[in-house]
Amino acid sequence: MKKKGLWIAIAIVVIAAVVVYFAFFAGKEKTASSKQEIVKVGFIGPLTGPAAAYGINARNGAQIAIEAINAEGGILGGKKIELLIEDNQGDESETVNIMNKLIDQEKVVAIVGPVTTGPTTVAAGIAGDKKVPIVSPTATGDNITKLSDYVSRVCFYDSYQGPVMAKFALENLEKKTAAILYDNTNDYSMGLADSFALTFAENGGEILIKEAFTAGDQDFNSQLTKIAALNPDIVYVPAYYSDDAQILLQARQIGMTAIFMGGDGWDSQDLINGAGAAAEGCYFTTHYSAADTSELVQEFLQKYSEKYNAEPNFAGPLGYDAALLLADAIERAGEPNPEKINAAILETKGFIGVTGEFSFDINRNPLKEVTIATVTDGKFVLVDKVRP
Repeated sequence: MKKKGLWIAIAIVVIAAVVVYFAFFAGKEKTASSKQEIVKVGFIGPLTGPAAAYGINARNGAQIAIEAINAEGGILGGKKIELLIEDNQGDESETVNIMNKLIDQEKVVAIVGPVTTGPTTVAAGIAGDKKVPIVSPTATGDNITKLSDYVSRVCFYDSYQGPVMAKFALENLEKKTAAILYDNTNDYSMGLADSFALTFAENGGEILIKEAFTAGDQDFNSQLTKIAALNPDIVYVPAYYSDDAQILLQARQIGMTAIFMGGDGWDSQDLINGAGAAAEGCYFTTHYSAADTSELVQEFLQKYSEKYNAEPNFAGPLGYDAALLLADAIERAGEPNPEKINAAILETKGFIGVTGEFSFDINRNPLKEVTIATVTDGKFVLVDKVRP
């Protein structure tokens, strides 16, 4: 009996060991399988700091796109996209840290962002070195896509939108003289100032004066007084909404009646909130208008409103389009391989997004329409859509 009991005990131990063994490895296999069902994509943008309105809107747009894709079955036969969101505060050094973290530690296959030009410039080199593609929603600096073959964008670039506003001022508004007030610490602002000035002068206009300021300045009286003395027809201010609002307020306070104009950095409700009536009648180039009756635009606005109880600025739909483009490229690549995804991005043709239909030029810039908007009765209003 004792011997029989011993064998029974041994059998029980062996069976238990086998059960534990298979349970352990089945669990590991299940975990590995689960991991294989996730495709990691990064997002980098300023969620805090002076450009936070752009970063938050771009993130929101990207989230809406990813959630919709996952709800419809995901990509590559059922894989879900996981969006890893990082706040770079608009800082270039922080962007370097985040790029390395997302690529080396998180193993993302692609990145939406960065959102602004300066951080995208430093991210470009890392993307090229590590062969992981980045698609910026809103970095408009002319040269960023020339820094690496692994950089593309869904927004137009500065010297694409600057000439549109210059020609609009000359041909539509029939204005002949202009002053430029720009941020000399910001590549975006300097690039827009140069492209506007060149086109305005080449087409018969006269640039009377160029004045500079530093982002975050509170007192623009000196520059505006010099500009007012020359009585230009228009004042072109290629800057971000926080500075734009203060400039408009101070310009009207000293009695300036010139038409103020700018680029897509003006496109934020914070501009109207900050400048109030001083923003009335200004014009700016941007990437879309909420007043656009396009079905795609209105569907996106409804989704955004339902999720965030707000109306997006231009960065929202561009974030959506950037995420959608990446998902489409991953699908066309056939596998979550960064180099193959990048190749698919370069082959993008006839992409249809909220901000319009486009194909890429040889430098991975979208060839698309530019929207011109104005402020009327405290609201942004669509003026025209122009393809340069």
